[in-house]
Amino acid sequence: MKHPRPTTRRRAPRFFRAGYTLIEVLITVTIMGLAAAIIVPNMMEGGTLGVQAAARMIVADSLYAQNEAMAQNAARRVLFDPDANSYTVQLYDNDTSAWVADRNPVLGGEAENNYIIDFDEDNRFQGVNIVSADFGGETWVEFDDLGNPSSGGPVRVQFNAHRYEIKIAPFSGRLTVRSLDPSE
Repeated sequence: MKHPRPTTRRRAPRFFRAGYTLIEVLITVTIMGLAAAIIVPNMMEGGTLGVQAAARMIVADSLYAQNEAMAQNAARRVLFDPDANSYTVQLYDNDTSAWVADRNPVLGGEAENNYIIDFDEDNRFQGVNIVSADFGGETWVEFDDLGNPSSGGPVRVQFNAHRYEIKIAPFSGRLTVRSLDPSE
C-alpha cells in the first residue's frame, strides 16, 4: 500500500518593492542642488556663452552663403566689418553692378530684413567684438557657384579674455572653430 506523501504547504513568495526612501531622495536632491549652485555660475561666466554663440552664428551664416552660392549658381560673399562690429551676407546685383545685402530668410526675406548681423545691436551678443577678419588682405570671403572660397582666412571674435577663431580653409571652404589662449 502506498503511503500518501505528506503535503507541505508552500508559502507564496513575497514580493518586495524596490525603491528609495523619502530620506534618500531628499539627500540626493539636496546634493544635486548644491552642485548646480556651485557649477552653473562658473559655466555661465559672463559672455562666455555669448561669444560661443557669436562664433556659431558666423559659422552658420558662412555655410548659408556657401550653400546659397551653389544652390543659386551665383556668388555670395560674407563681408566682415570689425570697426562696425558687424558682418553682412551679400549677393551680386547685376542691375546695379554692385554687392548688396542678401535678404535674411529667417526674418521673412522682406526688403527691410537685409542679412546684416550687428553684434552691438543684438542683445544676444552684448560685449562680443569682431576683432579681425583677414582673407588674403580683404575683410570679405566670396564663395563662387561651386562653393569654393576666394581665399581662406580667420575671423576672430572676443569677449573679455574669451577669444575664438573661425577659420575658413582655402579651396574647400571647410570651417573650423577653436578657442584661443588670451595671449594669441
